[in-house]
Amino acid sequence: MTQHAEVTRDVSDLDTDQLRSALRTAVEDVGQDVWAAWPADRRAVRVAYRAVLERLDDLWCPSADDLVIIDGDELILVLDHEERLFLTRADATLQIYSVQERDATTATCIVRCVGGVVRVGQRFGIGPDRGTQEGAPLMTLEGILRYQRPVDCVDPPHSAKVRLTGEGVALLEKGSVITAAVYAPPR
Repeated sequence: MTQHAEVTRDVSDLDTDQLRSALRTAVEDVGQDVWAAWPADRRAVRVAYRAVLERLDDLWCPSADDLVIIDGDELILVLDHEERLFLTRADATLQIYSVQERDATTATCIVRCVGGVVRVGQRFGIGPDRGTQEGAPLMTLEGILRYQRPVDCVDPPHSAKVRLTGEGVALLEKGSVITAAVYAPPR
């Protein structure tokens, strides 16, 4: 399943330092190695994220380049030639096996991870737009239990018991697939 970023941030009004700051807050470990790629040139390089931030004006030319950065946590950042910043996680997807408990804004479900690495704190959408349209119902993954122990993440093909909160829980049913929602960086 391919995830399409539909929520973006216009960065045309940011100077280089403001853009660096937005990118710095998007990735937890700025010292880690990331993949930096320029699709039009069919080139990619493994580089420290700190170096990307320091040399941003050498690596990305607004109005000319698309720069794709993928970190170790499967976070994908795209700075495109139209000066937009897209952020998403690579196919973090859960399939609902059963809904065990539910109230208006909370659900406890048995799930199977069917794509990407799913982490506590991620927001999920349901349905064809996967929470990317304005006003779409979203859910936040508040907790994951594996073998009755709390964990921070789950990956394919493992199952887990999860606690989801938000207005989107009303739409959950057996067989539903929920996908990590694309999000815009903090302003």
